[in-house]
Amino acid sequence: MAIHTGNITQQPRLHYFDGELGCLHGLLLEMTELLINQLEQTLHALDYADMALALSVIDRDVRINAYHAKIETEVRGVLGRHGSLANDLRIVLRISKIADALEKTGNEITDFAVRIPALTLQDQTEKPELLTDIFKIGGLIKIMLNKMTAVLESRDSNQAYKLMHYGLHCETQVQEGIKQQLALVLKNPELLDPALDVLYILKALERCSEHCRKIAGYLIFMLDSIDIRGYSHAESIRT
Repeated sequence: MAIHTGNITQQPRLHYFDGELGCLHGLLLEMTELLINQLEQTLHALDYADMALALSVIDRDVRINAYHAKIETEVRGVLGRHGSLANDLRIVLRISKIADALEKTGNEITDFAVRIPALTLQDQTEKPELLTDIFKIGGLIKIMLNKMTAVLESRDSNQAYKLMHYGLHCETQVQEGIKQQLALVLKNPELLDPALDVLYILKALERCSEHCRKIAGYLIFMLDSIDIRGYSHAESIRT
C-alpha cells in the first residue's frame, strides 16, 4: 500500500526491488544458494570420507569470490550513477556488506573442507563421537543460510529475527562442542590430534554463524529501518 503525504506518494521502504537494485538482490540470493550447496557438500564429504567431493568444494570457492567481485562492481556502478539518493545509498551499502560477509562465510566453509582429509584418516571407531558436534553445528549453519534465503525471497524481516536467534543458539552449541571435545581427549589422549582438527572446524563454523548474524542485522536495517547493533538479543528490540 502506498503512503500518501500531500501530493507526494511514497512507496514502503524495500517492499520491492527494481532495476539495478533488483539485479543486486538477485546476485545475493544466488550467492547464498551456492553457499548452502557448498556447506551441504562439505558435510557430505566429511560423512562419507569423499576426498574428491571435498576438493570440488575447495575448487568452487572461486565462484563465491566471483559473485563477491561482481556485486562489488555493480555496487560501485550504482553509487556512481545514483550516489545522491540517500535512501538507495544506504540500501546499496548494506548489500555490499552482505556480499562481503557471504564471501567470508565461503572462506570458512573452504577451510572446513581443507581439514577433511586429516579427519578421515583417523581411527574409524572413534569417528562418530568425534564428529557429532560438527554435524550438529553444521546443520544449524545450514538453517541460518536457509533463513537468509527466505528473507531475500520474501522480504520478511521475521525470518531475519529467527536467523539471529539461531545464531545465538549456535554460539551456545559451539561452546558445548568444545567442552565435549576436551572431555573426549581427557578420556583418550590419543584423540588429541583429531580433536584439534575438530576444534578448528568448530571455530570456523562459529565464524560462519557470526557472519550470518551480521547479515541478519543488515537485512533488518534494510527492511525495518532498525539498527540492532548493541543488542545482544534480537527479540528485545521488537515492539
